[in-house]
Amino acid sequence: MKTGRTIRTAAATVLATAVLTVGSAGAAAAGPTGAEWRLCMYLGSHPTLQTGSSGEAVRHLQCILNEVYRYQNVPQSGVFEEVTRASVAHLQLQFSKPSTGVVDAVTWGVLHP
Repeated sequence: MKTGRTIRTAAATVLATAVLTVGSAGAAAAGPTGAEWRLCMYLGSHPTLQTGSSGEAVRHLQCILNEVYRYQNVPQSGVFEEVTRASVAHLQLQFSKPSTGVVDAVTWGVLHP
């Protein structure tokens, strides 16, 4: 029997994938055009982020996912939750990186080419 958390996790992953497939099929692979970066200005560090992380670096990540890579369902709350993790994992797959859902130095390098 699935727990409520397992069901919510699966639902968030399916939702993120569905929105990405419909809303941004080629956006991640094509990469940003340049103008979108101005919407996500940030001068802080780029630490490793994962589920449970919070703060301005997470808000910056969420902005990049929404505004630059056109993920339409990532809340810009500053809290790294399941929808953010699923979106990061999907983006990692788009760039042929290990799909961990954790934003490490390699993933930041993909986000900031």
